Amino acid sequence: MKIATNVSRDAFGGITTSNLAFFDWLKKRGDKIVGVELISSRHFRGPTIFRNYPPEFFSHHIINGLDVIASMSWEKRGDARKKWGVLVETTKRILKQEKPDVVFINGTYNLPWILAQAAKELQIPTVLRYAGVLKREAEFKNFFVRKRLLSYERWLASFADRIIFPSKVCQKVVEKEILKSQIKNSVIVPNPINKIRINLNNKKSLKNKKLTIAAIGRWTSIKNFPAFINLHDELLKIQDHRAFLVTSYWDKNFPFPKTLERVDPMSHEDLLDFYKKIDLLVVTSSFETFCNVASEALSNGVPVLVSKNVGFSEVLIKAGLGRMVIDSFDDLSRAAKIAKDLMSKKPSLQEIKKVTMLLDSEINNRLIYNELKKVIID
Repeated sequence: MKIATNVSRDAFGGITTSNLAFFDWLKKRGDKIVGVELISSRHFRGPTIFRNYPPEFFSHHIINGLDVIASMSWEKRGDARKKWGVLVETTKRILKQEKPDVVFINGTYNLPWILAQAAKELQIPTVLRYAGVLKREAEFKNFFVRKRLLSYERWLASFADRIIFPSKVCQKVVEKEILKSQIKNSVIVPNPINKIRINLNNKKSLKNKKLTIAAIGRWTSIKNFPAFINLHDELLKIQDHRAFLVTSYWDKNFPFPKTLERVDPMSHEDLLDFYKKIDLLVVTSSFETFCNVASEALSNGVPVLVSKNVGFSEVLIKAGLGRMVIDSFDDLSRAAKIAKDLMSKKPSLQEIKKVTMLLDSEINNRLIYNELKKVIID
């Protein structure tokens, strides 16, 4: 099977992590990937994360969208098909050249929309894997922008032949807020884990080690990092600790305490090593379709604290780790007490194995593969 899909070289992102796990699984099967990437920045890193894939397996196409995206943002008025016509036509030329059997769309932002539009015009079957609900991520924008972005997301979700949701909470939000109807052509497949390093005997065994908490991700409104900072301040009242915020940017208008240490984004390999240095990962997001960072941290022996609005909470509850799930971070006092308890007790090996079984790469990637095959047969 030949699969065309949108890719990004940002190893810090959840979509990229999920894609790489799927590619690693596919590489052993003899299938082929057509990776389509849209560049919209004057500076970007080299595609090092794709260099281990042989060209006969992974065909990488890069579209320069800098001038188009910068001057004709889809947040502005106007028909996106006309504004982005050159990008859609370029994508169509790639698909005509490569002749994929199916188009696998990851996410609901600009490149997924362009890829879906090209696939529609060429009548190539599509599968949409939800990775972030655009409507939720755009809630801080003005009414007219929210309305335009919602129309694009609604079209994309309604056009797809099949939809793969990473969690029930994601599916419910899309049904209620995007399509306003029950979705029949869908399936729930948690994002699989690619690399696992269970390490139950890290620095915690050292005497006098200061306990450490961390939050990881892009600084966006939906990540709700101010709640992490407030939790850190509240936790200091009852537990001495270090706090790290791994992000490329922070709101300079927000009071950033001196007790909080900011760390630049890192490669996936470095991130796996970073987990060894922390005692608790906190996910304060107001909403996340899944949260790959939390699944990786927990699978590497680090307790996590997430709300029920994060898709990974469903996996935690199924694995018997409901103690790591709270309703919200509004009650700082209660959240701080739970965080204190979690920091002092690692999950057991048995609990970690329950999580990794639910996120097994072989099982979940095969489920994704089967969904792609279905739309070709249908």
